[in-house]
Amino acid sequence: MNDSLPAYPLPIRVLHWLTVILVAGLFALAAGNGLIAEAAPDLGEMLVVVHINLGFFVFLATLARLALRFGVTGPGPSDRARTSLHILARTVHGLLYAGLLAIPVAGYVKLASLGFEIRILGTVPLPGLPFDPSLARVARDTHAGVALCLLGLVVLHAAAAALHHRIDGIPVLRRMSLWPGAGRMGVHYTARRDSR
Repeated sequence: MNDSLPAYPLPIRVLHWLTVILVAGLFALAAGNGLIAEAAPDLGEMLVVVHINLGFFVFLATLARLALRFGVTGPGPSDRARTSLHILARTVHGLLYAGLLAIPVAGYVKLASLGFEIRILGTVPLPGLPFDPSLARVARDTHAGVALCLLGLVVLHAAAAALHHRIDGIPVLRRMSLWPGAGRMGVHYTARRDSR
């Protein structure tokens, strides 16, 4: 195992785990609302409001992560990882980012096209949309379908991190950890290119 590899830059690690917490909260809220919406409509409505707010912050966190990803050099792949597995990993990351952006947008379109006024933290209004129930249905189906795909991608992403650890000996979770001593903080790793 290569313990000398540095941690990812701190902003990337913070946004990664913030996104994990927010997404877990969103799935929990959606499940909770499905269970209690009919029995306790007021509580269900409150869960929906919290869900909307968390979704908005997932959207912002994802934009910030993308900005950092293009603006900050993180640890590169190992020499052995520059293969089809590396291409697969990049594809999964791309799909994760796409899903994290698409789900909040679809949720917004679903509600706004039904005439609901959406306010973030109860104060900041989002722009309205023309009333369009057919668009709302498409957005609802997109929101649910992409959420299920995202869940599968998250499982694949976690499994791949464990596999990467096992095959390449690179402690991915340690490098993404928020704990002090998780790696050489602030030092950026550049993968060596195969000279052959």
